[in-house]
Amino acid sequence: MKCLEFFPVVVTALPEDEDHAPLLVDPAAARIVRAWDIAEGDTILASFPDHHHGDAVRTQLTAYRNLGRLPRSDYFNDQYQAHPKPYDRTCQCGSCDNLADCTEAVVNLGDDNPWDVCDPWPATDLALIVPA
Repeated sequence: MKCLEFFPVVVTALPEDEDHAPLLVDPAAARIVRAWDIAEGDTILASFPDHHHGDAVRTQLTAYRNLGRLPRSDYFNDQYQAHPKPYDRTCQCGSCDNLADCTEAVVNLGDDNPWDVCDPWPATDLALIVPA
């Protein structure tokens, strides 16, 4: 039996401007998941940068009425597929170094993305994906 989790965030309309590539997947299939639930081949569409991760989530959930507005999806310029691999805090790619001091679990969604560097996320952060 899987327990449902509700997230205090807003998924905004897909951006339709010159900075964003057209979607190659059906957005009706999109789901909000935690980074630790992203699997091989899932297409990553957006993050929720104003939604804090880790222990801060519990505090935010009890106080989100005071935020003024719910965190909104921030679409990446290009959607990309996840190819998870182990996170290495000692990796010198620059992206991994940004989270080297993170006190919670970190997942690496791979380095086969538009930036050609590792893609580490705090494991409890939220992402908008289309499952593979």
